[in-house]
Amino acid sequence: MIRAEDYEEIPENRHKISAGTLLLATKKPIVPGGGTSLDFVLQQGGDEDTLIFMLGAREAKGPLGLTVEFLEGIFLTKDGQGFHPTWGFDQLLREVDRGGWQVIPTTEVVVSWSRKVEERMNKGEADGAA
Repeated sequence: MIRAEDYEEIPENRHKISAGTLLLATKKPIVPGGGTSLDFVLQQGGDEDTLIFMLGAREAKGPLGLTVEFLEGIFLTKDGQGFHPTWGFDQLLREVDRGGWQVIPTTEVVVSWSRKVEERMNKGEADGAA
């Protein structure tokens, strides 16, 4: 279950990524060896039409009990909610810099994408979702 109180707003950044932003995978290589964000999405059970809805920033206990902050999203496929990808703040910004993700800012999501996001979110967890 997604609880809004578990998340903080994502810090202001050059790509305008915030809670409610969508990320769409691309075929642009972002890692050595040519891996793409689309490869990542497919490996985690998504498809070419998967939307990644950004939930916000979150903290968790990392190695040695130290607190680690990360950004979390959720896969939204035509079958519903799925995998929860996470990134370090700088990591995600660098991937976007390389063309690895198309960013749909929250303001545009509200205007043009809200119906699709709500439909997929309301279907609940897709079969086999992690």
